[in-house]
Amino acid sequence: MAEQKGTAAVVRLRVAGWLRTLSPLHVGGAGQDPNAPLAVAVDGQHRLYVPGSSLAGALRSLMHADPAAGDGPRDEAANLQWGWAQDGGQDGTVSRITVRDALVCGGPDLDGDGLPQTPLDPARLELRTSVGIDRRHGTAAQGFLFTRTVIPQGAWLRLELGLHTTTDTVGQDRDYLARLLHLLAGAQLRLGGAVTRGLGRTRLAAEDTFVGEERLDSPQGLFAVLRGEDTGRPAEQWLQDRSAAAATVGRQLTVRIDWRPAAPVMVRSGTDGLTVDTLPLATALGDGTLTLVLPGTALKGALRSRAEHIERTARGTDAPAPDPATPDTPTPDGDAGRSAAFRAQLDQLPAVRALFGAAPRHRGDSGRGRAAVTVEDCHAKTAIPADLWDQAHQPGADRPPPSPTVAPGAQGPAGAAASPLERLREHGLERADHVAVDRWTGGAADGLLYSALEPQGLRWQPITLTLDLNRLTTTAGGADRADAAFALLLLVLRDLKAGRLPLGGATHRGMGDLHVEQILLTLPAAEPGHTGEPVELDTFLHGERTPQLTRAWCAYLDGTPV
Repeated sequence: MAEQKGTAAVVRLRVAGWLRTLSPLHVGGAGQDPNAPLAVAVDGQHRLYVPGSSLAGALRSLMHADPAAGDGPRDEAANLQWGWAQDGGQDGTVSRITVRDALVCGGPDLDGDGLPQTPLDPARLELRTSVGIDRRHGTAAQGFLFTRTVIPQGAWLRLELGLHTTTDTVGQDRDYLARLLHLLAGAQLRLGGAVTRGLGRTRLAAEDTFVGEERLDSPQGLFAVLRGEDTGRPAEQWLQDRSAAAATVGRQLTVRIDWRPAAPVMVRSGTDGLTVDTLPLATALGDGTLTLVLPGTALKGALRSRAEHIERTARGTDAPAPDPATPDTPTPDGDAGRSAAFRAQLDQLPAVRALFGAAPRHRGDSGRGRAAVTVEDCHAKTAIPADLWDQAHQPGADRPPPSPTVAPGAQGPAGAAASPLERLREHGLERADHVAVDRWTGGAADGLLYSALEPQGLRWQPITLTLDLNRLTTTAGGADRADAAFALLLLVLRDLKAGRLPLGGATHRGMGDLHVEQILLTLPAAEPGHTGEPVELDTFLHGERTPQLTRAWCAYLDGTPV
């Protein structure tokens, strides 16, 4: 093995605190049943956690370009902090930054030994079901239906990391750590899977995080470390002294869509009720309440499908169909004809790939990687008590609960005589019954009467998208192709505002229609012709940049240079 060069570390910058999940989180673990939902990681004591290796990789990608995600060539400066290993060889260096496993907790409480005291109860885990839609048939694609177990938003992740440095480089490393903490405090770190589809967003709880410096070059310093005498300074104060080291976020376009439903808009929950068959997907808010949610997976899927529709229409190209020569049965490599056709549909259009992502076919595959577009979960503005929501899943949810024994002359609790479904009307949820009609008798078809709990008149938070302009340029293959992909995204947003793009489920059966009030685009102030202030979509489309984007879009479709 090659000799590792360097000087002994005599100073350790130490961070001890918490990350707060702002959206559900999935870090995969080892599942035993292939038919069960994808499991989350647990440690040897069966506690939920984020492995230090996963956290370190995400932190490195946050600070430096990640070629595996399509961010361009690797930043060699990352090797100085995070170490490296020679591909196929034995040379390399050890990381100067140590990251411990992050235990998932229900709160930021510590015991007498400084260890997390309240591990998150696994009963609070949620399920998120995802499905790929075949572009030719409009049904679930073969082999692309799966369910994830996710940690709910509002959970606490224990953050403990140390940066080993020397007296000569401690100043530079303080600035490096400050830039990292500024990004964490700005909610720029995403962990786990499906990070461009609403999952894994976290923020540093700066008020509960402490930064300290430990001297390891003297007996006094070593004894102070062993006794735990220096707990450090609050991260908020430590960062205020180093505001000049604040990290700037990369070139990002933020899109905010203010909208209201014109019909019931919902995504079906993977869990059926025992009184009402179909219930909307909900997520916990962390305070004993929950709310309805349009997951980022569904929103991003709808936007991608519309982008494919626009480009295929402009090109006059159909989505690929399964090869008749390929049997629809597993082949020796575990593939199947319909699954291969679906992957070909996703891989067919370069601009769509650059915007919404595509898995690399082999190592070093250019033009493919993590999506440039990130779509957040969209929550309803109503909060529903968790116990009421549980009752809606149980038998007899349409019947009032048994009356409690009330003393003579006393009054029972308000609303005690109302059934759970009647109480849910106060939160904008109504039961609707549906039936399929037999085409021969004209009566109800046998076994096809079902009910759904539909949101009526709910108000929703804005839909938020983020476009990574640097990543788009890399994955699209240059600035001109990136302009073409950007033009395609603007066409999708234009269709959404015009009411041509329904969201959620049952969009062919009267649901999913919405009215977009405004779409605001915020480009970085460093972009030519922009001040960093939000611009309405119609104003942007009539702006000075539109001719350039139009030329790039037409050249992309024609296969000619701009």
